[in-house]
Amino acid sequence: MASGYPLPKSVAGNLVNKALYSAGEVVPEFLKIIKWCLIPIVVFVFYWATEKYLVQPQTRLVYNPAEFPCRVFGFSHYLVGLIFMLSSRTMKKAVSWLWLSALLAVSVGICVLFYNFGGAGNPILVIFYFLFFMFHGYRDVILFYQPQTEDKVLEAKRRWIFRYFQGVLILGLMYVLVPAFFLYLSLKPRTYSPELQASIDAITPYLNGLLMSAWLILLVCLIGMWRLLKTFPGGAKGFWQDNKPVMLVVIYMTLIILASPLVGPWTYNLLILSHFVGWYFFASRRLETAPKQATTKDGLWKWVRGSVTGFQALHLGFAALFLILVLVNHYVLANTGVLGLLLGGNAFYYWTVIHVTISFAPKS
Repeated sequence: MASGYPLPKSVAGNLVNKALYSAGEVVPEFLKIIKWCLIPIVVFVFYWATEKYLVQPQTRLVYNPAEFPCRVFGFSHYLVGLIFMLSSRTMKKAVSWLWLSALLAVSVGICVLFYNFGGAGNPILVIFYFLFFMFHGYRDVILFYQPQTEDKVLEAKRRWIFRYFQGVLILGLMYVLVPAFFLYLSLKPRTYSPELQASIDAITPYLNGLLMSAWLILLVCLIGMWRLLKTFPGGAKGFWQDNKPVMLVVIYMTLIILASPLVGPWTYNLLILSHFVGWYFFASRRLETAPKQATTKDGLWKWVRGSVTGFQALHLGFAALFLILVLVNHYVLANTGVLGLLLGGNAFYYWTVIHVTISFAPKS
């Protein structure tokens, strides 16, 4: 296993860091993830340009070269994650199934509200859909890269500081992205269908209420984070030194989001895709630390769950399968029927909501 972060003297003592990545590996790992996300996006930029400017079919396969690979790899990620969740030791407990059922019901309720207020056609909902995903994205990045010691008190403080920090980031982004959207509308007004405009108008009072009241939650997060930072060894400076690599990754992610008003909302797809790729690399690395790699002789399931090769074959195999299904749906079935309903661009929003919601189930 990789050596852990070099902790400051006030933190280190005789503690052993159990992080999967060393301090010098974290930022390069994130940049590697972004590189592997940009590669398929660039490939589909060429496909998108060919369709739009040369072939000009009546119905194009790729309307957004960042969304398409995000959807294909996302479906694979969701299915593999679900399989691993349902087959985990945690799911042998009745309470885990109760949690899963409750969260699944909540996710269905969110999907219904999302649909009733215009779904992906409502730009306000799309912003909040992305912010909801970033709860998931920030949390997992911190889980992947934060240092981990055997000091339970120290780790409890670290977890809560990061939780408050995530709250500050999400609410801060809301106070940037929503006004930026309305500023954009004032500069370049858009015309929506009467039904969609009615949905936007219906949700606007709730949005205004949220913007006027959420600063209280933001204040609570800031106060809670500051109080804990004062008790962390070395204070805020000690926390920064101890967690600098993962903090830098979170800052880089936030900067990518803040660039969206300037470079376009495709950066949302980039970050969502980076979550899938990042989990793929993280899970592969964690499997590498196993004392022994399973083989196909141990059985197909043990090979998939207990070896890097098996896990990667499962993940990439599902991605290839979903790509084939999407192509069949478009070129053979003309985007009609069950496949179009389940694997279309609009469907991805709902599957994402379900995935993120049930991911909050307790892991132990």
